[in-house]
Amino acid sequence: MPHKMERDIVTHPSLLLADDNPALLETLIEILEPSYRVAAALCNGASVLEKVSGLRPDLVILDISLGDLTGFEVARQLRDIGCPAKIIFLSVHEDVDFVNAAFDLGASGYVFKSRISTDLTKAIDIVFNGGQFAPSSRNGYTSRTHRADADGCVE
Repeated sequence: MPHKMERDIVTHPSLLLADDNPALLETLIEILEPSYRVAAALCNGASVLEKVSGLRPDLVILDISLGDLTGFEVARQLRDIGCPAKIIFLSVHEDVDFVNAAFDLGASGYVFKSRISTDLTKAIDIVFNGGQFAPSSRNGYTSRTHRADADGCVE
């Protein structure tokens, strides 16, 4: 049987949250902290790039519109520096082109802000366990390259 601390590390992923809306960050922390460890909640892309190496999160949850940089730019730079954290985009943009662009950049998940309460923790769990999460077809998502089943798992 694994040591209790090892079990906690495996079952409680470390999250770095980035959104330019401080009120939304506070809400996300309230939603996520009972089940996950929020390593940081940052309001801009430069802070993410500056702090990610020291924080070593399992997952980075990025808004697409961060003010100083786009979430896409941050994701590209994270990949360029070899950051091993998986990326989930959290965005108001529900257009298929944004979803495809996120996956093309190597994202492991994409959650519409309008579906935070139903999809975010599901996306975190799926991505942390090696899967991909995309908005399901019942949310109006259609894609040539990334199709999700009813649970959001990419097939």
